[in-house]
Amino acid sequence: MDDKTDILFLSDSPNSGVGADLDILYPGRVKRVNFVAQECTAEMLRGFRYVLTMVCDGKNVEQLDYAAIEEYACEGGTVVSCLFEYARHRGLTFSKTHVLDRLRPALRIEEATPITRGYAKGDEVWWYGAVSSAPDQMYANQMMQRQILDVAESAETQILATSTVNGGAVMVHERVGRGEILALDLLSPLRPFHNSWGSTNKYLFVGNLIGQSVRYGKHYPERLSYDGFVAAMHETAAKYPQLRLEAEGACSDGRQLWTLSLGDESKPTMYFGAAVHGWEWENAFGLLRLAEVLCENPMIEGMESADLHVKIMPIQNPAGYDAFTRQNARGVDLNRNFDLDWEELPVPQDVVVPWDYNYKGARAASEAETQVIQGIMDRHRPLCVIDYHTADYIMLLPHKGDDELIESIRTNIQARLKDRYVTQAPYNGAYQQVNMERVTDRTRAPYLISYAAEKGTPASFLIEMSGNRDDVHALVMNTDSVVEICLAAMQECLSWLPGPGQSV
Repeated sequence: MDDKTDILFLSDSPNSGVGADLDILYPGRVKRVNFVAQECTAEMLRGFRYVLTMVCDGKNVEQLDYAAIEEYACEGGTVVSCLFEYARHRGLTFSKTHVLDRLRPALRIEEATPITRGYAKGDEVWWYGAVSSAPDQMYANQMMQRQILDVAESAETQILATSTVNGGAVMVHERVGRGEILALDLLSPLRPFHNSWGSTNKYLFVGNLIGQSVRYGKHYPERLSYDGFVAAMHETAAKYPQLRLEAEGACSDGRQLWTLSLGDESKPTMYFGAAVHGWEWENAFGLLRLAEVLCENPMIEGMESADLHVKIMPIQNPAGYDAFTRQNARGVDLNRNFDLDWEELPVPQDVVVPWDYNYKGARAASEAETQVIQGIMDRHRPLCVIDYHTADYIMLLPHKGDDELIESIRTNIQARLKDRYVTQAPYNGAYQQVNMERVTDRTRAPYLISYAAEKGTPASFLIEMSGNRDDVHALVMNTDSVVEICLAAMQECLSWLPGPGQSV
């Protein structure tokens, strides 16, 4: 066995979507074996750090040598099994439950452990498949989920998640000798296509076991209104004395724009913003989570975060956020409205009117939101500006900046996100890891990042991430990625700053 090949996928259908997804998530680490065609002994299993089993055709279950798998676990191995073969080996009652269209099956987290990291006890995660296998929610009308109905908990056996359909166990963790077995329904959820409510988090718990996929992410149970989000900002600021909630000015619908700030304003500023396009909303929750993370651990990852001033505007377009539109309340695309080469931006349309895609407004910085954000750039001259959007994973660069600093941030991001999440590109695109491998050429345009760069920000960039989903089912992945990206930027900016007595 190659030293890097430490994961064995044992299945009677090893070339299934699960096998392909594992190859994407853990490139070069997975060996696929058909247990029907090749005997798998305990001696063979010892060559791997992790063993995943999946019986797709029930008639083959007896050909899977589960006694050898348990022996491997007893000797210190880690096993992930689908519920069917685990229940058969343990003599438990296995159930495959079809609910038609009566309800949307979920699993309910029963224990907060490293495997369920990202969720709290009582959180619910949609978890199901559909008979049609069609990647469209309109066809999710024959939904199914698998459970084990009679798991007895003990010092060794713990039910981590139960079914909202019938209370059966959907995820079980068992200590076996020096090792462990995680039994989980991996057959019901389809591949994690872009807006797949039932399978977005299909590999999250497996990933937590194998590589701690979730480090800072957090589940939020609902997509809050803007007013609800502001209330959550108030609650967060009240919880942490070092966190300041600051009113920045009215937006296009008359409501207040708010920021969360940490640290001394005399220090170099890091500005993080999201939802300047209102329908690109998920990253706002990641920035709220970032504020919590920084308050809970001011010396996070050994960083002297007190050497920075962090300013966060989670929602830069309240009206668009509430209405689920790209534009603000006046129909203006705010990220085409900044005062930099506004006149030169082409807007090819038969007649240009508000609410057009890319409608840039009547004049540069015509919008209240633009003026507020430009004011923050003018006053603080940030060291780093990250503007979070959602489409697909890519870093967009403005017309100028410090190439070495930006590339060091991107390299840091890539290292942090490696081998943690698998997702599908939007518009029925390819399956991929969550990463930041792609970067654009530099662009001069009336964007937030370009305005900041023109004002002297050395590290200004826009981050596109998968999003625009219908609900909160992907928020653990999104919030985790946002926090990691911000920490990468803070870490590299601190390293880039000159020492005492030196100038930038």
